[in-house]
Amino acid sequence: MDRVALVIDDDGVWRRVLSDILEENGFVVYQAVDGLEGITKAYKYKPDVLIVDYFIPKINGGYVIRLLRKDPIFKEAGIVLISFGDEYVNEYWAKEYGADLFLMKKDGIEKIKNTLANFLLINFRSKKDIPPEVKRDFIEMLLETMDEDLRKESVNREILELLEYSEDEEYVMRKIEAIFEKFVDYEAFYSMILSIAGGRLYILPTRRFTISEPTTLRDMMLRLIKKPITPAEWHYYGRFKVEKGEPVSIDIHFPIRFKGKEIGLIAFSGVNGDRKNLVSLYKDISRSLGLLFSILNHIFEYRTAATEDALTGLLLKAPFLKKLSDTLKLANREKLMFSVAMMDIDDFKKVNDTYGHVTGDKVLREIGRIIKSSIREVDVAGRYGGEEFSIILMGCDEKEGKSVVERVLKNVRENDWKSLGVDKITMSAGVAQFERGISAMELIERADAALYRAKRSGKDRVEVYGG
Repeated sequence: MDRVALVIDDDGVWRRVLSDILEENGFVVYQAVDGLEGITKAYKYKPDVLIVDYFIPKINGGYVIRLLRKDPIFKEAGIVLISFGDEYVNEYWAKEYGADLFLMKKDGIEKIKNTLANFLLINFRSKKDIPPEVKRDFIEMLLETMDEDLRKESVNREILELLEYSEDEEYVMRKIEAIFEKFVDYEAFYSMILSIAGGRLYILPTRRFTISEPTTLRDMMLRLIKKPITPAEWHYYGRFKVEKGEPVSIDIHFPIRFKGKEIGLIAFSGVNGDRKNLVSLYKDISRSLGLLFSILNHIFEYRTAATEDALTGLLLKAPFLKKLSDTLKLANREKLMFSVAMMDIDDFKKVNDTYGHVTGDKVLREIGRIIKSSIREVDVAGRYGGEEFSIILMGCDEKEGKSVVERVLKNVRENDWKSLGVDKITMSAGVAQFERGISAMELIERADAALYRAKRSGKDRVEVYGG
């Protein structure tokens, strides 16, 4: 059976060039000059490969690709998005639309020809045997797709516009709650933002629903986060008072992530109606919410203007990184040696879940004391994350640094944890040594990679990067 291709491009020269490449690779090629004609011919000929220019009349290439990808017919077809390389469309957006490959016309015909030749070796196929009754009207699908994209764009813009008011965190939380309220009815909206410097818990709207102790809701929400940060202090906003003895309840919840780390949680109680609306809305705006919560955290931390973590007595992340940056400059200038250790309490979430967050705070405080008493005066320790700690090991290569960290882990392992009501606490660690030209974050990432290797190797141990 012949392999079929479709080229959608309003430029006649490029239509011919791309068609010639496809024909040379054994395809029967059809052409279209705009998005609407392209969709029509896609359903008529069911091409195995489509090359779609982004800037085409009537319907742009991004919408064309997104529409076709929604249909089972084109699920396994090969789709290429091509453009002159405008800053508004790139490889990232091509993947978002559903394309398998992004090409730039400005790269020249030879490069495009070679790239396409390799791409076409893959056995892309559209599903030509789908019964006619399964096909949906493509105009209706197009309208649905465009409406969906416009809705996403609108609600994300509404979220990001709140950055203007990020100095007033409570106002921002109320505006977020108002956005969700447009989509589904519920009795209460809970929002938690986590930072080492301080955790903030909001209960909204206070006019309709209240709960008992704020710590009850706090602990319930923390248990829903896979790896929660433990703040040095907590702040609560809302009326935390029982009315007719209502129990605390959470019907549905969503994590707020930024760069892969959970920095908050939003939750709903007393949800009425279809919860799919909430799930769909969260998926649409999760990235924007992550960015917004991250900015709110930065502002909160800036306001506290602290250098020392109140819980552990160690440096907070920002001043620790400043110290690391200064150490890097000194080491490059004076040819000094130092290493960085990243340390993490093993299974700390289980500690909080089993013994409660009050005990968890006591464990963190004790870990801070042990680290300070186990390292040398020249070393610098910081609390890098919730239960993650960092040490700058001055004058140490990775072997000497490992020796210092092993002493820390030994002291943690042998500490009298039963006095705090805890059976056992251990830590895992990774060490990476300074190299000329390396950045602070690269050094942290290397130590972090060694730490995760220690975790995978059984925990309660130290690994050296590259070792």
